[in-house]
Amino acid sequence: MSRKYDKKLNFILTKSQDEVEDVYNYDVEVFTDSPDFEWSLSSLKEEMQGGWQIFSARLNDEIVAVAFLKEKDSSLLTKNTPIKMVYQGNGFSHQIKEFFEGEAKTRKIKELKHYCSSHNFRMISLNENHGYFRTPRAFDGNKYLTEWRKIL
Repeated sequence: MSRKYDKKLNFILTKSQDEVEDVYNYDVEVFTDSPDFEWSLSSLKEEMQGGWQIFSARLNDEIVAVAFLKEKDSSLLTKNTPIKMVYQGNGFSHQIKEFFEGEAKTRKIKELKHYCSSHNFRMISLNENHGYFRTPRAFDGNKYLTEWRKIL
């Protein structure tokens, strides 16, 4: 499902301590309280230590969202933060989905598992529109994170 956008996001892999702090500090305009992820510097570091790759989704030099990827059991696990409010409605969520699918294809992985809040109706609709189906599983015991699957 390819779409055209006026603005294209760049996805930058977070590697250094400074980059982790840069990603953490972007949340000022986005969110501070979410049932599916505690937004803190220590949580981001724990995600990386747990095998998650963290990508900042950038429009020019500004981070508009953060995407998380992890390979596990021949699947690509994915989750992401909300888009900054001022950028919502520009198709960036679709670009993040396309980034996930492109990464899976590049890595020769046929199954995607996306995790999102069971209360995030926009993400649920986006998942359905991109051909994902909901499974009965929660992520890592977190009752707020539901699993969605897509076979490529």
